[in-house]
Amino acid sequence: MAITHETAKTNYISVGDVQYAYRSFGNDTITKVPLMFFIHFRGTMDYWDPLLINSVAAKRPVLLFDNAGVGQSTGVVPTTIKGMAEHAIILLKALRIEKVDVLGFSMGGGIAPLVYLLAPKGLVRRIIVAGSGPSAGEGVLNNTEERGKEVGRLAGQANALYDDGFDKLFFGPSASSQEAGRKWWKRINNRNSSTSGEERSQLVSFGYADGGVGIKNMIAANEAWKDPAHRDEGNFDRLGEVDVPVFIAQGKDDFMIPTVNSFVMQQKLSDARLKVFPDSGHGFLYQFAEEFARDVNNFLDL
Repeated sequence: MAITHETAKTNYISVGDVQYAYRSFGNDTITKVPLMFFIHFRGTMDYWDPLLINSVAAKRPVLLFDNAGVGQSTGVVPTTIKGMAEHAIILLKALRIEKVDVLGFSMGGGIAPLVYLLAPKGLVRRIIVAGSGPSAGEGVLNNTEERGKEVGRLAGQANALYDDGFDKLFFGPSASSQEAGRKWWKRINNRNSSTSGEERSQLVSFGYADGGVGIKNMIAANEAWKDPAHRDEGNFDRLGEVDVPVFIAQGKDDFMIPTVNSFVMQQKLSDARLKVFPDSGHGFLYQFAEEFARDVNNFLDL
């Protein structure tokens, strides 16, 4: 019986003082190159949509993981996006993976291109960026003050849940988008102790059980990413160095990261295609999980 996102067992590997949690499964009869997934702000492996992950895994191996200090991994959450990318490279080396595709969503969409830029040449074959954009630079927009405050309130809640949380952050106000959001929330909770034998992991700093250290470090990383004063730590000025194909996807009106930033990023890259999904926001990849999975597999098979 095929292993799925709901049933996959968590594996662990230690490097230095960090024990990384990861799950590796999927169809390796067509290609051996895994697709490594990078999750959103505060997210853990358990917040990936099973419908998306399983649809991709039907065609290729997938690698899910918790970065340092996140979910089931030990260590401290880095205070920079660069630091998060460096941990991913350490994990890939420890797993002896010599070729990988990368997909980053939201904050993960900042990490994934940096993995390409910081890793040994040839490690990353293709890049997918979803619901994200480049670091600070010409043409890159920050959110409006009104939206920025609301994003901070919703994303920073101790016990962020779907209602008054992900419903506004990830999905649009239309009935169809909200319905898709509720279905996504139900799907992610289908991975639990009864399906996997493992308890679900919580968001970083859930209930502020860690005193808020994890979320504070992630906020610091995100603020530096958007700050022109820390431009040298970002990817904007190095996007011209990316010489592998890139697929960028976004929702029509992203509440968290202005949709136009995806276009700015596409224009900075030499070989990038951009797709904007209708009637959707930040979480378009969950609203259109099967369509996006087909897009991902088709792009990686080109």
